[in-house]
Amino acid sequence: MKWRNLAKQRHVAPIQTEQQLVAAYKSVFGRKGEDVEIVLADLAAHTGFYLVEPPGSDLSQYQAGYSAGQRAAFGRLFHFLSLSDEQMAALESAARAEAEQI
Repeated sequence: MKWRNLAKQRHVAPIQTEQQLVAAYKSVFGRKGEDVEIVLADLAAHTGFYLVEPPGSDLSQYQAGYSAGQRAAFGRLFHFLSLSDEQMAALESAARAEAEQI
């Protein structure tokens, strides 16, 4: 099996490649439905996207970098979504509730 990627296209047609990438993300995560909401809330919770490190937590360079990297990974996905303010607030609420349980 050969896995698809856009590596070779990126240099030849960067604008079209970005458009194809946005369309692919929206195809996977841009749909409405319970499954999408559950997965996005879970990813946001597990990456700490909406969390602030509490006072006294481990803010060593390693841990701070790791936490920032996790948030950046979800931020990349979030960048491609077209959510209304209401949907963003609902996602944040769901992710915070999920994070309290993990």
